[in-house]
Amino acid sequence: MKNPMPAPSPFGQELASQTADGAGINLEQLKAPSPEDVAAITRLWIATGLIPAIRDARQDIENCISADNGSLIVARMPDDQQIFATMMTGHDTVFGWIHYLAIAEHAQGSGIGSELVALAEDILRLSGLSEIRVTIENAAAGDFYAKLGYDFIGSVTGQDHPDSPQNKIMRKSLVK
Repeated sequence: MKNPMPAPSPFGQELASQTADGAGINLEQLKAPSPEDVAAITRLWIATGLIPAIRDARQDIENCISADNGSLIVARMPDDQQIFATMMTGHDTVFGWIHYLAIAEHAQGSGIGSELVALAEDILRLSGLSEIRVTIENAAAGDFYAKLGYDFIGSVTGQDHPDSPQNKIMRKSLVK
């Protein structure tokens, strides 16, 4: 999935942001995560049900940051720099993708998820892509993306229960 041209980033390493309640946060594109960052991301992904408790997220993180067209974005609290949200975005030269959108329970409903998705859309639009896709893992995620203008296009094939609310693909046009 390597692309000869890296995906442009609309920001440097960090930018300040605010949640809906006005609390400041730091968004950061991780290029060289520390062991503490990897552990924090792994805990977040386990806590939000993205990965099973027996899995180490290290390989997924490494695959994303080493890809020419991948970005790992994390949200940190400004006071203690704890990671409380993540998102991976990248493309396969045809479609943009969002992966591992995870928001800690205490921050759900704050607007950070919508902000991260908008950032992914901006990054992928700057890469010249016209469509973004996401594989959803549960009905609540489907509802979240639908509110952001994503449409259901199909199920992931080869699943044990293709009619379940899991493993659905949604898309959104990036052309304005």
